[in-house]
Amino acid sequence: MLGEANLSFRDTQLKSRERYLAMNGIEEAAKYNAWIDAMVDADHNACLADLRPHVDFSDKQLVLDAGSGSGALCLALIRIPGLQLTALEPASTMLDLLRARPELRGVEVVQGFCDHSDDAALFKSGTFDLIASRLLVNNLYDPLAAFRNWNYWLCPGGRVVVMDGLFDRGDWSGEWSGLVDQLPLSACGTTATVPYLLEQAGFQVEHVGLMEHTNARPSTRTKRYLVVASKPKRGAA
Repeated sequence: MLGEANLSFRDTQLKSRERYLAMNGIEEAAKYNAWIDAMVDADHNACLADLRPHVDFSDKQLVLDAGSGSGALCLALIRIPGLQLTALEPASTMLDLLRARPELRGVEVVQGFCDHSDDAALFKSGTFDLIASRLLVNNLYDPLAAFRNWNYWLCPGGRVVVMDGLFDRGDWSGEWSGLVDQLPLSACGTTATVPYLLEQAGFQVEHVGLMEHTNARPSTRTKRYLVVASKPKRGAA
């Protein structure tokens, strides 16, 4: 249960979620959204340039943007014709900003977290062909639970895409600084941990590397890396 006591090194997951929602009020969401508003076509195209060599996109592909915020990743993915996008985000303030973007009016929106076993009920098994996240895993209370949920939500043969930053302790400042010792991937300055955890959740890792096009953009302050993994097809060894 969310409210059960956890190990003493951190708060319960329920308290962590309450804190996340409180910290993402209207003012904070607006600050985050201003960063997205400042992104230009070249930023979104750089993201896709990093993805395309490793991810096969197709018409009518069902895609989940996990931890969508106010729509940064969706703004890149809508450039690929035929994708059917769903945005999953727990903060209503972020979702309000996403809904306000005319270019994202075709995106289905679901409010919720993804990193507890109870969250699996948000979608049926095998719902999506692709699950993608951008700057989410560093903020997950329970990455393994999230990856297990993603495995459940993916169809056999589906892929998961993780894009995140090689953050250090010093990258967490202000009111966010207290989270660095609460979240397992908060200051994960290596590309090894996420693929290891994805393997533990039943995925087959297909690619791990830096996002060269994204990292070349002046808007990128922390180096980003990309992990692509697939859910084995039924009967596969």
